[in-house]
Amino acid sequence: MDRRHHSIQLSAGPGDDGLMSSKLYLAVCGGKKEEAMALLLQLNTGAHAVDQVSGIHQVCAERNNVLHLAADQGHDELIRELYASFGDKSLLSSSNSAQDTPLHCAARAGHEKAVSLLVQLAMDTGDQSILCCKNEAGDTALHLAAMFGHGAAVEAMVSAAPGLASEVNNAGLSPLYLAVMSKSAPAVRVITTRCSDASAAGPSLQNALHAAVFRGSGQLVTSSSSSLVCTSRL
Repeated sequence: MDRRHHSIQLSAGPGDDGLMSSKLYLAVCGGKKEEAMALLLQLNTGAHAVDQVSGIHQVCAERNNVLHLAADQGHDELIRELYASFGDKSLLSSSNSAQDTPLHCAARAGHEKAVSLLVQLAMDTGDQSILCCKNEAGDTALHLAAMFGHGAAVEAMVSAAPGLASEVNNAGLSPLYLAVMSKSAPAVRVITTRCSDASAAGPSLQNALHAAVFRGSGQLVTSSSSSLVCTSRL
């Protein structure tokens, strides 16, 4: 995340009109848990708190709140503290201007611990639909982890919700297809072995096996080819 881009859309003051202060932004992005929590508590208990948006819901550029920022930077301890102190179920499914949730942010960046924590928090709410949230491109967090070849993040998500592998995005691409395109053997392996209803869909009637050929990754799916053929919607 480019902090210079965000700095021009931050408040220098106490967070009026829902705009995050530069101090809070820098504290969260830097993983400074004590400082970030102190600033949030000050916002929530200050003299002007009634007239302000709660600190946990204030946003910076692209409408990222503090949980989005912590997830994007992989600060899992800060995520845990933020959610325990201020969070509720709606915070986990909160979306920015691209309709990304905090889980999308962590998955795109490949922060395994942050992804695992956010998945666990979502499961603890009893609402698995949080894991199925899609952004403006129709991508779930699993699509993004697969797209960028983050095998550990893929595993954390499909272990909790294997049905995610059956989803396709707005372009008709499945997580398996994207995992093959990223040449991530761990991501391909975990999807083909743990997701009985995984889709292999790709663009223009192509599928993950086509992708393996196009990418010169035949060996990527060889060990799991029988599972791929049996479980994919070809």
